[in-house]
Amino acid sequence: MLLYVALGGALGSVGRYLVAGSLKGVGGTDFPWHMIAVNTLGCILVGFFVAVLYVKLPHPRWINLFYWGFIGGFTAFSSFIKEGMHFFLHGEHITGFLYIFLQNMLGMFAAGAAFWLGKMLL
Repeated sequence: MLLYVALGGALGSVGRYLVAGSLKGVGGTDFPWHMIAVNTLGCILVGFFVAVLYVKLPHPRWINLFYWGFIGGFTAFSSFIKEGMHFFLHGEHITGFLYIFLQNMLGMFAAGAAFWLGKMLL
């Protein structure tokens, strides 16, 4: 099964590189629209793959190749969305909102703390 994850991850990483690279500089600004596009596309693919792989083709081989491999390689942001979707799909709305809130707040705090620490060390 790890071979399927690895193959999917390699394809997803190359896909991210190609999509982001082709969109870099779009809009004529330094704002990272290319990464927003990749993350949004990754989320669209998560929704699609969840529908297809867990409902239509629930075989571990396909889930490992496309979901854990390809989507995981394409964008880690999609993993965040997939985890959040899990709670909402199972009717755990409060837990879902708490997860999203904590993930964002902890992520921002960690990034800010690491930035501050890096500036202090340089």
